[in-house]
Amino acid sequence: MKSIFIAGTDTGVGKTLVAGALAAALRLRGVKVGVMKPVSCGGLEDAQFLMQAAGIQESMTLVNPIQLEQPLSPNVAAAIEKVKINLKAIDEAYKKLSAKYEVLVIEGCGGLLVPVTQDFYVIDFIKRFKAETLLVSRSGLGAINHSLLSLEALKKRNIKPLGVIFNRTTGGNLSMAEKTNPDVIAGLSGIASLGLFPYLKTCAANCAGKAFLKHIDFKKII
Repeated sequence: MKSIFIAGTDTGVGKTLVAGALAAALRLRGVKVGVMKPVSCGGLEDAQFLMQAAGIQESMTLVNPIQLEQPLSPNVAAAIEKVKINLKAIDEAYKKLSAKYEVLVIEGCGGLLVPVTQDFYVIDFIKRFKAETLLVSRSGLGAINHSLLSLEALKKRNIKPLGVIFNRTTGGNLSMAEKTNPDVIAGLSGIASLGLFPYLKTCAANCAGKAFLKHIDFKKII
């Protein structure tokens, strides 16, 4: 079983869309793929989209074992809601899912250094799951700084990601930043750009999967 952790440079960069698109692409290629969102803050929509993309039906408490209502960092949301985040429950869900699928796509929450508990960060899930890693960045202005900071955090923990996927959040012609950011970041970090994921007005799973196979270097991931 192979697990792939979808990390983000920040919140709102498109982790869920890219994670779902990867799951859908794997399904279209005939791979038995599962999905997981260890911690959600603010709703179940992400986990629901991931399951739809993978074409599976699982217990929501298995796919998304920690569900918090407040759209805040998990440690803050848990404190407000008087919930203790049980990492062992996440481990158990991971073990059950990993036994059922060939590939497990796991989506983080927010950026890499978002605290889950007082002494456990989103980035710590990567080694906990022994997962390979994809970094999702926004495509336009701000991508260089956020991407390099995230890659530095990964490097400090001896984690080498498979590459960076740049997600377009708006349509229209490519800006100069979008045209140049991938090569600049790859050149400075030594981590490959895997492609520019297009802006999609709708997020239908099959459409996202086909877009992933068309625009992202799939062979470097699987």
